Amino acid sequence: MLAIPADAKNLDEAYQFINYLLEPQVIADASNQIFYANGNQAATALVNPEVRDNPGIYPPADVRAKLFTLKVQLPKIDRVITRAWTKVKSGK
Repeated sequence: MLAIPADAKNLDEAYQFINYLLEPQVIADASNQIFYANGNQAATALVNPEVRDNPGIYPPADVRAKLFTLKVQLPKIDRVITRAWTKVKSGK
């Protein structure tokens, strides 16, 4: 995830940097280095097979079809979810 702070002084340079990172070869090299998927379809062929063919990094289509995103919740509900998840993770 990339973000530009609202008060960024070099806005044009920030956009140039993001555009650079989105170049297929550049983002493929990043994926190869950190073993993390990227969303640039043009880069997929440039990612090393050990990364690209790892189903834990690039899930197959049948797994992707089952994925979903969570809805944005009200802050008070989000706190309840976070606290419950923290209890699960900590075993308390």
